Amino acid sequence: MEHIELKASPRGKMTKGELNQARKSGKVPAQLYGKDAAPMSIFLESEAFSSTAKHLTESMIIDVNLEGKKYSALMKEVQRANLSGEIIHIDFNLVGRGQKMRVRVPLHLSGTAKGVRDGGVLEHAIHDIEVECQAENLPEKIEIDITNLEANHALHLRDIAIPEGVKLLTNPETVIAIIKFARAEVEETAATETVEAAATAEPAAAEGASEDAQK
Repeated sequence: MEHIELKASPRGKMTKGELNQARKSGKVPAQLYGKDAAPMSIFLESEAFSSTAKHLTESMIIDVNLEGKKYSALMKEVQRANLSGEIIHIDFNLVGRGQKMRVRVPLHLSGTAKGVRDGGVLEHAIHDIEVECQAENLPEKIEIDITNLEANHALHLRDIAIPEGVKLLTNPETVIAIIKFARAEVEETAATETVEAAATAEPAAAEGASEDAQK
C-alpha cells in the first residue's frame, strides 16, 4: 500500500493568539495521538495539506514526516472554521504494525451494470463499510465489479469478497447497490398497455352494438 507523506514541524505550547498568528502564516496545528505514547503537537503546511486532503480517506495511512522521523497515522478529525471553512486543527491516530483497528473503508463500484444497459437505474445504497484489521492489511478501498448486476436485482455485502486479513463488521445483509427501472418508464409502459387494451375493447364493443341493432 502506497502511503501519502506529509511534512511536519514540532509545535511547542502556544497561546491562542500565537496559534492564530501561525495559521495566518500558512501553518495548521495538528495532534498525533498514540495508544501507548504521549500526544505530539505539530504543525503542517496549510497549502500542502489542503492539496493532499482531497485524496485522503479515513482508511488511508499517512506518513507524517516529523524532522526526518516518519509516523504512520490515520486522519481522525479535521476541524474547520464555521464561516470561512478554513482548516484550524487536525487530529491523527498513530498506527503500528500488528495493531488492530476499526475503520470505515470506501466501496468503489466499477463497470456498467447489465440492468443499466437494459434501461434500469443504479441506486448506490452505501458508500463505505466498517472493518477491523491490522494496519498492514488495511485496504484503501474495495473495488466491486457490478457488470453482471441485472435489473430488479440487489447486490449485498455477503456477495462480495472481503480482502484477506480483514474482518467485516457491517451487517453482511446490507444492500450495496440495486438496479431499478425508472418510474417514467414504468408509467409509460402502463400507459401503453392501457391504450392497447382500450383499442382492443373498442372493436369488441362496436361489434356487440352492431349485433344488438340487428336483433
